Amino acid sequence: MKDAPPPLTPAALERSALWHLGRRALTTAELRTALLRKAKRHPPTPESTAWIEALLARFASSRLLDDASTARGRVESGRARGWSRRRIEQRLRGVDAETRADAFAHADDPAARADGVTAELAAARVFVAKKSLRAKPPDKALATLARQGFAYAVAKAALAEPPPEDSP
Repeated sequence: MKDAPPPLTPAALERSALWHLGRRALTTAELRTALLRKAKRHPPTPESTAWIEALLARFASSRLLDDASTARGRVESGRARGWSRRRIEQRLRGVDAETRADAFAHADDPAARADGVTAELAAARVFVAKKSLRAKPPDKALATLARQGFAYAVAKAALAEPPPEDSP
């Protein structure tokens, strides 16, 4: 028979939080969810929620937990992967709207792009190239882009352009 886990302690919560943050950058909401999940596996203590909130506040004040930089990184990473704004926003659930908007404004800065292309169109181009959508029938390619969250006008523009010279 399996032994019951030991009671939850603040030190165990901190070790778990550091382990999670060592694997990848997390938002406050994601770390809270992970720690609450851990707390459910241990005998209940009335202080566990307070310990979690205190730990999150301490990590935020020491910048181990920074929703703004995590959101900016996820937006930039998503754009590089060819993800639409909608898909990236889904990945940023739990981050407040103002922080999400700042992350998109920072990553989608039109002054940063010399060619004048919007970040959404650039991401659609990446997705089209990655999935070889120009080789598919136009209606199927448009449907694929729509399922990924791209607007119709952006999808049409991404498919209408000739492939870049450096592609095989």
